[in-house]
Amino acid sequence: MKYPPKMNFDETDFNIVEALRKNARLSYKNLGEIVKMSTPAVFERTKKMEESGIIRGYITDIDYTKLGYSIHAFILLADDRCTDGIPKILDKIECIENFWMISGTYDYLLEVYLANNQELNDLLNELYKIGRTHTMLILNKLKEDSLL
Repeated sequence: MKYPPKMNFDETDFNIVEALRKNARLSYKNLGEIVKMSTPAVFERTKKMEESGIIRGYITDIDYTKLGYSIHAFILLADDRCTDGIPKILDKIECIENFWMISGTYDYLLEVYLANNQELNDLLNELYKIGRTHTMLILNKLKEDSLL
């Protein structure tokens, strides 16, 4: 397997990443003004960071409550009953926005958005086929990066 060459990451690269983290829609011209570099130089550095995997993509921050999903929760899941193909099973469940394999008492951490308690109940009944769960409902976001 061929790996891309290791990139030297300096303070300017960090400043580019930080500016893009705050606003991924910045033009290369505006980004250059922020980090005090020419547009072509910023473009080259950004492309190198994309190719090396430092910048994995650009996202859109969605307010799910405005789409009718009033429940935002994190669910810990232990694979007590089903131990084969769990990532494939979880990937097929539409309301699971993100999930991670974790260490500790539980095996997976799921981030979900649901419209109501009935949808949460239905999801938990599906997850009980895999194993134990522990659900944490998000009541209020206390810190949010400004993305736009």
